[in-house]
Amino acid sequence: MVGRHPGDLVSRDLDVPLTGCSHVDPIDPVVGRAAREWADLVASLPTVPEPWPPTGPIVVVAPHPDDELLAVGATLAGASDAGAEVRVVAVTDGEMSHPHLTVDRRNQLTDRRLDETVQAYELAGIRAERIRLSLPDGGASGLGAKSWENGLTVGLAPILDGATTCLAPWVDDGHPDHDACGRVARSLCTETGVALVEFLVWSWNWDNPAAPSIPFNRSVRFDFDKDLFERKQAGISAYSSQIRPEDGNRAVLPSRFLAHFARPAEVFLLSGGPLS
Repeated sequence: MVGRHPGDLVSRDLDVPLTGCSHVDPIDPVVGRAAREWADLVASLPTVPEPWPPTGPIVVVAPHPDDELLAVGATLAGASDAGAEVRVVAVTDGEMSHPHLTVDRRNQLTDRRLDETVQAYELAGIRAERIRLSLPDGGASGLGAKSWENGLTVGLAPILDGATTCLAPWVDDGHPDHDACGRVARSLCTETGVALVEFLVWSWNWDNPAAPSIPFNRSVRFDFDKDLFERKQAGISAYSSQIRPEDGNRAVLPSRFLAHFARPAEVFLLSGGPLS
């Protein structure tokens, strides 16, 4: 937040009531699109209108730990440099990234991912208040989906109070949690008048550059300098539980997938209205 040192992360947890939700494994990043397939299309996009990063307060809806660094890490670092107030809504704790774990080891993973996030923000120079909702990872599909979205609505609504811009996943990003976050953010922003700007994570993996489903007619790109690029990559490197092989298994997010977030630009979908 404003007035803090680079990398400061203020955290608070919110208790959100839920009924049973089940985990659904997202698309496989090993067999998805290569980043180079998108290069020409991304380069052809218009640049994001000023001011960018937004002057704030900015609310970021992050379905899982690391999503905010992957999709908008440079934007958040730049906003922090400018002294903007940043509130990151950590929707889940990402505890199902390794579904084979026992309950005890999954609890350890939750703690580890929290520690990784603190380090990621420090390395990227992101100053933010991070509010944990701790909704079930993968809970936006199955029998508990409606309860999950209701819980997110209850948790997100007060955090949007006073915000000027909300960054949230595109509603068709492809992972159930991401899509639900996008729907809830879109609904609340429509009600409150907060400017909604959507970002992409899984879309890069499954969509077809030759005939994309992503609405590039309302897409823009944010080009950033070497400093922001290096800080973003340093932040991503902190998520060792996700980017390195462990327990004889491949990395959750292999290098092929991470390449989508190693370009010196971030892509956003504008919903209309001024950015501030």
